[in-house]
Amino acid sequence: MKVQDVMTEDILFCTSGDGLDRAAAIMWERDCGVVPIVDAEKRVVGIITDRDICIAVSTQNKMPSEIKVEEFTRRKIISCLPTANIKDIFRLMKKNKVKRLPVTSQNGELTGIISLTDILFAAEKNKKLQKRILSTLIEISKPNPILLFED
Repeated sequence: MKVQDVMTEDILFCTSGDGLDRAAAIMWERDCGVVPIVDAEKRVVGIITDRDICIAVSTQNKMPSEIKVEEFTRRKIISCLPTANIKDIFRLMKKNKVKRLPVTSQNGELTGIISLTDILFAAEKNKKLQKRILSTLIEISKPNPILLFED
């Protein structure tokens, strides 16, 4: 099975100048927990989650409209191609502890999103695929160790 067989293609996105209020509105409208951030050429430059919004608003003492999504473009972008094999997506998700990935063309242009939920719905009668989904979710959900550094 390939990413293009199960990915969500009809997605909304933000641009760097948008506020967190725009990202939250998209999440509310689409009932999703992640919104890609793209540049003028529609290349993925970041991704923002509902968790990111909650923490940013809670810690910055600002209105969501006052916090720009561009603050979330400084992270390494983890994405995949539409032609990628689902088995490779499981490995990528486990390694990076993510449940969703932007799907991009060769030049980085946004074409969709793939999530564990997308794969789960496609695996309704495939027990082997269901086991891989569970294994991936378990690995993603393991807490990272807390590291304390001495000054």
